[in-house]
Amino acid sequence: MGKSKKQKPYGNVKPKNYRAIYEEKFYDILLQLRYPLMTVIFFTTLGVLMLMILNNKSDGKSVLNYFFHTIITFSTVGYTEGYDVDPEHIDINRLFTSIFIIITIPLVYMYGLVKTVDVFLNSNIGEIYNYWRMYKAMEQLTGHYIICRFNGITKELMKNLKKRNIKFILIEPDPGLEQEIRDFGVEFYVIDEPYKRSVLLGVGIEKAKGLISAFEDNTQDISVIVTARLIMPDKNSFYVFATATTEGAAEKMKLLGANEVIVPDVAIGRRMTSFILHPPSPVLSGFLEKIAYGERTDIDIIEIKVDEHSDLVGKKLKDIKMRQETGATIVAIVRADGKMKIAPSGETEIKEGDSLIILGHPKALKRAEVFFEKHHIEEKEGEKVS
Repeated sequence: MGKSKKQKPYGNVKPKNYRAIYEEKFYDILLQLRYPLMTVIFFTTLGVLMLMILNNKSDGKSVLNYFFHTIITFSTVGYTEGYDVDPEHIDINRLFTSIFIIITIPLVYMYGLVKTVDVFLNSNIGEIYNYWRMYKAMEQLTGHYIICRFNGITKELMKNLKKRNIKFILIEPDPGLEQEIRDFGVEFYVIDEPYKRSVLLGVGIEKAKGLISAFEDNTQDISVIVTARLIMPDKNSFYVFATATTEGAAEKMKLLGANEVIVPDVAIGRRMTSFILHPPSPVLSGFLEKIAYGERTDIDIIEIKVDEHSDLVGKKLKDIKMRQETGATIVAIVRADGKMKIAPSGETEIKEGDSLIILGHPKALKRAEVFFEKHHIEEKEGEKVS
């Protein structure tokens, strides 16, 4: 009995193939050239065959000469009896050539050439090719982010992602913003509705790392979040971030599957409060802000969770030698009960459930992630089943 195909959580929905859409448009343009090309091929073949019959010759050299003669005839480049012809056949050759010119100039030169030029001038074939090339490259992306909506918030987001060389695909439902999107320099984008399953599948959501929805209308954000979570239900492997106009709407979005939701008014208010409570220092506040908001590319901060499957549990910081191996620094430890230990010493013991706050160069932080992955074990000793 054969294995039944596993039903996907989002149903039997096919991804929207943007590359194929423009391939079809390209083929439609070529299809318009079929009659001009057929006309050229037909009369070229007719000219060569008639000259072969009139001169009673079929050797390879003569066929080549007849082909050349036919081409220069209907292209109006010129006429000459440069091929081998008997004197008694000159008149009939000239008569045939004269009739041939009268027929082929309007049918081949005028119709064929004008039609071909018209097709290429009015078909936007160059633009179609650029779309096709963009979508072909887009299909190769993995680990990218999907950004829904082109506005002030996502513009700032995309600028910072570009600085970090993080790939993203923009989905914008308003065709009127396409030129502005191009001028902004977005590498990959589609003009479509992001709440549709076929669209999210078409931009590679199953290969993406996360999605950001920043609509002005909460209902659109909710639609995108629900669709994204239907396709990618695991919140730990696929991140969904959004904006909301109220804290109530933000709470709903979290319940529907968003990992984090930002309310711009609340975020700005809290930021202004921080200026009041901690008067800004020209160096310190700017430094911390740039780290927090990802504006600096030479330093960053990450959080790594220590769970029961890490063999580092119970060891002291000085013994694991993470700083020596990675170049990153543990600046704080948040215990499972929420208590925070700032600037932990080498004598500090790592416990299960700790969240390690690590600061360093982005490359050092990547080494730190690899370092902790190496110390992750699937099963602790004594729990293995024989």
